[in-house]
Amino acid sequence: MRLFLFSFFFVFLMIGAANAQHACINDKGGLKGVQSQSINKSFENSRDALTLDYQLSTNGIPRAPGYCARCATAKPQQVQALTDQLQQVVAEATKTKKIKRSCIEASLQREVGNTGYTCTGGTKKAFDNAGASAPCLNQNVVNFIQFALNKAINCMSTGRDPIDSRFILKKINNETAFNFFLAYNGGVGIGQLTSNPVKEIAGWKEGKTLHEGNAKHVLEGVLNSPNPACTPFAELLKNEDEKAPPLPGSPKNYCKWVSPGEGIGRNLIYALGYYVYMRDDVIRPAIEKRAPNMAKNNDLVNYFTLVAYGPGGPAQSLAMIKNFRLSNKSNPADIRTKILKNSGYVNQTEQKMLELLGHLKEEPYSADDKKGNTCIE
Repeated sequence: MRLFLFSFFFVFLMIGAANAQHACINDKGGLKGVQSQSINKSFENSRDALTLDYQLSTNGIPRAPGYCARCATAKPQQVQALTDQLQQVVAEATKTKKIKRSCIEASLQREVGNTGYTCTGGTKKAFDNAGASAPCLNQNVVNFIQFALNKAINCMSTGRDPIDSRFILKKINNETAFNFFLAYNGGVGIGQLTSNPVKEIAGWKEGKTLHEGNAKHVLEGVLNSPNPACTPFAELLKNEDEKAPPLPGSPKNYCKWVSPGEGIGRNLIYALGYYVYMRDDVIRPAIEKRAPNMAKNNDLVNYFTLVAYGPGGPAQSLAMIKNFRLSNKSNPADIRTKILKNSGYVNQTEQKMLELLGHLKEEPYSADDKKGNTCIE
């Protein structure tokens, strides 16, 4: 079996390398960082659970509902159990909208700069992610980003209101434009994580004492989820239920959060985990106290959640809910306008969405598609 899997991966990687096309063609027809293939090579060497799941899914291309990639390598007595699990994952998958690959590729055309890191064997090498020095991601890596992101959204929607993929797209587009290898003291990786959100979810260690985070139930939900979409993420996180994870705020830990495969998977699940915690445990309850009807307006809740990622943090969101005198008689459209006026961060996500749309070649969109409707399916 090991020999078969090794052969399968070798053939897969060779085909991928032979057919790879660059995903970062700029508007002038040139290629960003055409000489820099370090990120692509690092991905080819990844052997984590999420990358394995991607490889078994036939290059990330979704199969028809009910397809069981793992059944091909399972023992006969395991097949029925896997088939039963599929009913759950298909049911969960129908709750969320998928982010289109074309929009991820369009986002990657944006110039975001900052410092990037390549990771090989746990060691990192910094590079300037601007202009011609930016790496050119091949199609295989872009396919993996889409696969990992949609799988993480599916997983983190289990047992709760579905995550609105449009807001996650806009958040990532604004912060990193899917350049998952970026890291600095203000944020690390695709979700631009800092140490505080990670501590809030997984806890933190002081001496020999592990303090439990307020959002620990989010991590436990992934580890115990019956949804197979969570399986590769649970494999990445299983040790972090009993000991503090490597904190993204420390440069020595950057590779744990920015590397292709494991880094992307860990970053996505913590970033989305913090998002649903902030949405469901902080923002929505605050709205419910003042305006129960407004708390049912998911767009409004998501906009207030986005505010929490700006410089003012969650305190700014809670202050807005109070200062806007939110009530059941409030007009959601007016509240949204006030949010955009008072939150530079949320306003920026809307403006950066226009930059993405300017690079979108394959999808028609309206002038008002800052909402992101064009980019989900």
